[in-house]
Amino acid sequence: MTISSKDPRGRLTGATSPEDNTETPTAAQRADDPLFVGSLEKGMRVLEAFRDSAESLGLTDIARVTGLGKSAAQRFVYTWEQLNYLVKDPESRRYRLGPRVVELGYFFLRNDRLVAMAAPHLVALRDRCGLAVNMSVLAGQDMIYLLRLPSRQLTLNEMLPGRRMPAWSNSAGRMLLTQFDDDAVLSVLQRSPRQPFTARTLVEPDELLAAIRQAREDGYALTESQVLQNQVGAAVLVRDGRQFPLAAISVSAAGHDYPRERLVREIVPELFQTAQAICPA
Repeated sequence: MTISSKDPRGRLTGATSPEDNTETPTAAQRADDPLFVGSLEKGMRVLEAFRDSAESLGLTDIARVTGLGKSAAQRFVYTWEQLNYLVKDPESRRYRLGPRVVELGYFFLRNDRLVAMAAPHLVALRDRCGLAVNMSVLAGQDMIYLLRLPSRQLTLNEMLPGRRMPAWSNSAGRMLLTQFDDDAVLSVLQRSPRQPFTARTLVEPDELLAAIRQAREDGYALTESQVLQNQVGAAVLVRDGRQFPLAAISVSAAGHDYPRERLVREIVPELFQTAQAICPA
């Protein structure tokens, strides 16, 4: 289940470096790029300011988070409001993302070929095992959920696609990192902020590297109480006909119902079967 060859940059054959997936080039690269529209990037900063905010934001908050002057922030906020990407509370004068933002995600999911191929197989997997099923892709040093089919026990945050998580923190992200060699993975881990989610979250680079190395060897990743206490996860890669990794599919469950032995015995084979059905060799 592993790929052993490497290219000159230390990547496993067919893999793209995590740095190659990073969406944010440096300021120097932007300044030298004649096609880069700086004002558009600043406008996107305003929408992205809501990424880590559970509540609405005031104009002063937006200016602080984005690093924009208050006058510039006001113009961008006003424009997004007129386009219905931001909604303003008339009483508090604070802003929140508008429903039109969801449309963009819908357009992507509706037209993405991998999502279309995977969706019926993931639904079938969820129906067979009765557990939460997800599909994720790598985005720089993080992973993003594209599809999330919840179980009855999951919270709202665990049901919504589009959530971004550190790749090192869960079974799907670790499985996505297995496509890179140890040096590349260690470089990612050392640069990534690593704050524990639970008392059992692994955060030391050496421990995480060992877990990712084990997942590469096994062909599947297992986690326990890494993001949520008493939640376990299992993940495998979905590969195309050339064995190029496209995504990770994962299942999460309550730890008291699914100890490691049961995950390996019952869930991992189901994941392999589903991955093969999504992209037959």
